[in-house]
Amino acid sequence: MTGEEYVVTRLAKFFHSFPHVDLTFSTNNGSFNLENVSYTQSLGFWVAVPILWCLLNLVFFTLYACCRCCSQRNDKDGRILGLRVLIGIFIIISIIGIGFGFYGNVDSNQGVKDFTEAAEDIDGTILNIQSELDQQASSVNTSLKQGLASLQHEIKVNNIPENTLSQIQPAINELLLNSKQIQERVKKIHKDSSNVDIKKSISTIKNFEEYRFWFTMVLLIIEIIVSVSLFIPLVKRMKRLLLFFSGLMVINVLICWILTGIFLGFSIATGDFCVDPHNVTERMLRSDSHLDPDVVDYYLKCLPTDENPYGELLTEAQTILTHSRDTLKNIMNLVEPYLDTSRFQKIEWWLKSCLKNADDNIIQTITYTSCTPIRNDYMRALRGLCKSGLAGMAFLLLSMVGTALCFTILVLMSCRASKFMTKRRSHDTVDDRDPFLPHVEDGNPTSNTYYRYGSLPTGSTIRPEPPPSYQQSNTDPMAVPGRSTPPPTYADCADAGNNAGPLLVTHRQHSVPSAPIEEDLNNTRDTTALYQGCQSSPVLLTNETTGPPSPYNPFYNPNSDITQNEPS
Repeated sequence: MTGEEYVVTRLAKFFHSFPHVDLTFSTNNGSFNLENVSYTQSLGFWVAVPILWCLLNLVFFTLYACCRCCSQRNDKDGRILGLRVLIGIFIIISIIGIGFGFYGNVDSNQGVKDFTEAAEDIDGTILNIQSELDQQASSVNTSLKQGLASLQHEIKVNNIPENTLSQIQPAINELLLNSKQIQERVKKIHKDSSNVDIKKSISTIKNFEEYRFWFTMVLLIIEIIVSVSLFIPLVKRMKRLLLFFSGLMVINVLICWILTGIFLGFSIATGDFCVDPHNVTERMLRSDSHLDPDVVDYYLKCLPTDENPYGELLTEAQTILTHSRDTLKNIMNLVEPYLDTSRFQKIEWWLKSCLKNADDNIIQTITYTSCTPIRNDYMRALRGLCKSGLAGMAFLLLSMVGTALCFTILVLMSCRASKFMTKRRSHDTVDDRDPFLPHVEDGNPTSNTYYRYGSLPTGSTIRPEPPPSYQQSNTDPMAVPGRSTPPPTYADCADAGNNAGPLLVTHRQHSVPSAPIEEDLNNTRDTTALYQGCQSSPVLLTNETTGPPSPYNPFYNPNSDITQNEPS
C-alpha cells in the first residue's frame, strides 16, 4: 500500500477563492456539488460576468462606429507611420497571446486525457474483479456440481458397500455446502463492484473534451489568420480591406469574451473539486454506488494501517476451498477401489480442476481488491486534471482575455488609421508634344521659367492702356460673331522664322466699315498660316490702331486690358 499525499496546487486555491454568489446574491461554501442549485448558480454568475462585459463592448463599438460615421471632420492623408507601427506591435502581441492559447489548449486536453485514461484503468480494475468473481462462481457452482453429479452416478452404477456409501454421501453434501458458502462470501464484493459504474461519465467527458479541443483549436487558427492578414491592408494602405478585417476582429472579440466566461466557469468548478477531491469523490460514490464509507476511505486514502474491507471475506473463501479439497480427497479415496480406473481419473481431474480454478480466482480477486492499483490510478487522474488540465485552462483564460483586449485596441486604432488612408490616383501618360503643356522659356531645359500658350513669356512688354476715346462699343449688327481681335499682318511676320528673339506682331484694326466679310475670313486663314510659321520663337502680339474700330474686325475686343499700339 502507498501513502502518497495529495498536494493542492496554487491554481486550485486561486480559482476556489472566487466568491461563490448565486443569483440571490447569497454566498455558499464553494464545495463542489453540481446537484446543489446554489452552487450551480454561483458558477453561472461568473460565466455571466465576461459575457456581460462582451455586451458592453458591443454597445461601445456601436457608439464608436456611429460617432465616426457622423463626424464632419475631414482628415487629410497624413503621416501615420507611428500609428501603423503601433498597430503592428499590437498585432504581434495578439499573435503571442494566441500562441499561449495553443499551448493552453493542448496542455488542458492532455490533462483531461490523463484523467480519463486513469479513470478507464480504475474501471478496468473493477471489471477485472467482476470477471474473476464470475469465473469463480462458474467453477464452484456449475463445474463442481456437474462433477459431483457424475460421481454420484458412478456410485449408483457400481456395487459399493453401504458402510462406504454412508461416508461418501455426507462428504459430497459438505462440498455442495462449501460452494454455497464461498458464493455468499464473494456476493458482497460482486455487488459493490457492479454498483460502481463510471463508463458513462468517462464517455461523456471524453466526447465533450474532444469537441471543446477542436472547436478551440479552429477558433485560435481563425484568430491568428485574422491577425496576420491585418498586415496586408496596413502595409498596402488599403482602407476598405482594413475596415473589413476590423469587423472580423469585432466578431472575434465577442467570441473571445464568451469563451472566457465559459472557461472561467470550468476553471472555478475544477478548482473547487481539486481543493478537496477526496470528500467530493466519497460523496459521489456514496450517493451513486451506495458504498460503505470505510470502503471508500480505504481506496481513496490507502494508508499503510488500513486493512482491505474485502480481505476477510476472501480469506474465508480460501479457507473453505482448502477444506473442500481435503473433503474431495477423502471421497476419491473411498470410491477408488470400486470404480473403473479411467473413469475415476477423469472425474477426479475434473473436480480438482474446479477447486483449483476457484482458488486462483480468489487469489486474483485479492490482488485486484487491494487499494494500491486503484489508488495509483486515482492519483494519476488528480494530477492530470488538477495540474495539467487546470494549468492549461488558466493559459486559455489569459490568452482569451489578452487577445480580446488587443483586438479591441486594434479595432480602435484601425478605424483611426483608416481616416488617413485615401486612394492614390495614378498619373496618366502625357504627350510632351501637346501644345497646351507648359514650355521652357528660350528653349532652355534647365530654366525654371515656363509659360503657356496664350500667355506672355518673360521679358514681354505690356503697353499702357489706350485712351478712353478709342474704347468704343461695337453696335454694328453686321459684326462677325466669335471675333474679338484682328489677325496679324503679313508685313509684320515676314521674317518670323528667322528671328531668334520674341517676334512683335502688329494687329491692324481696320476702320473701313464696309469691308466684305469674305476678306476677314481670308485674313483668318492667313493668320493661321502666319502662326504656323512663327512657332520657332515666342510671338508678342500687339495691335496697331489705324482708325476707328471696324465692326467687321473679327479679333477686335473693346474690353481688352492690353494697350494696342505700334512698337517704336
